[in-house]
Amino acid sequence: MNIKIVYLFFAFTLLFVTDGFSQVDRRIGREQYKRGKREKVDFVEQSVDYYKKELKLDDFQAAAIKEIFEGERDNINSLNQSQGLTKNEIKDKAQGIYDRIDNKILPLLSEDQQKKYKELRKISDDKEADLEEE
Repeated sequence: MNIKIVYLFFAFTLLFVTDGFSQVDRRIGREQYKRGKREKVDFVEQSVDYYKKELKLDDFQAAAIKEIFEGERDNINSLNQSQGLTKNEIKDKAQGIYDRIDNKILPLLSEDQQKKYKELRKISDDKEADLEEE
């Protein structure tokens, strides 16, 4: 009699355990494994979205920063496609572009936002320096 109760207990346990596994949606996260070409992301939109999130920009600030990046789009694209320049020349030109961008963005920001912006730019400058050392 005890053996029948044990078997019955295991049968019910197995029934409930498999039911729990069937509730998992296995499609979640599969996008990252899709093969194929990635969509090209506009660096202006990506930059504005990043700063909007990190600096908590209002709509006016976001629109102004978008215009600033749009104004420098040609310079950045030409820098990315430049050939025959040394790494130092590219770095100097990029620094000049970012200095112009920084000088236009900083007056638009509050003091707290300026502090955060400078921290973000320092972090990205440190990353560039680390990449050059490798």
